[in-house]
Amino acid sequence: MGDNKWEAFAQDFEQSNNYVVGVKDITLVKSELRRLKDLGNVLELGCGNGTYTECFLETATAITATDISEQMVTITFDRFAQQDHVSVEVADCFKLQYADASFDTVFMANLLHVIPNPELALAECFRVLKAGGRLIVLSFTLHGMTWLNQLMLKYRYSRKYGTKSTSSIILTPQLAATMVQPLGFKVSSSCLMGANVKAVYLRAEKLAE
Repeated sequence: MGDNKWEAFAQDFEQSNNYVVGVKDITLVKSELRRLKDLGNVLELGCGNGTYTECFLETATAITATDISEQMVTITFDRFAQQDHVSVEVADCFKLQYADASFDTVFMANLLHVIPNPELALAECFRVLKAGGRLIVLSFTLHGMTWLNQLMLKYRYSRKYGTKSTSSIILTPQLAATMVQPLGFKVSSSCLMGANVKAVYLRAEKLAE
């Protein structure tokens, strides 16, 4: 995946995201994720420092939280060291080291709109999911936000993280759905959530091959 600029922000990544997005909207998103039930064996891609990993502690039988950043993985490993059903590993979302049909649920947070060739990562999600397994996608987006809130978000982002990736796109619920459907996923819902800052929230199921 090349150089990973997020390495530099690993130590205070959660606090930085709270500043950029806002605690109110992150709390709203996390409360929605906690409503998911019967997740089984979960693979999380782009776990960062575990902000969303904690949402699945009560609803997953096992969690494999992964990130391309070794620093992020180290922080997340320490964060969940007392949770026996959580493992934390370095993984490349474009070339996962896991066997076919290994997981009941794959969760991607804030990856789909920033990675190049997102379809390749989604194809890997499809491969490692069991038939009937669930794909959960969460990505913050400028779509659906007021002009003023967009301006304020861009300011906070540039102040904290600098310039956006050249591969970054403005994700919409419809675009997210059109990305996953050709791979064999059946979309159960794809919508926007959030107050001042919006997030695309997609849920889909892997159809039996």
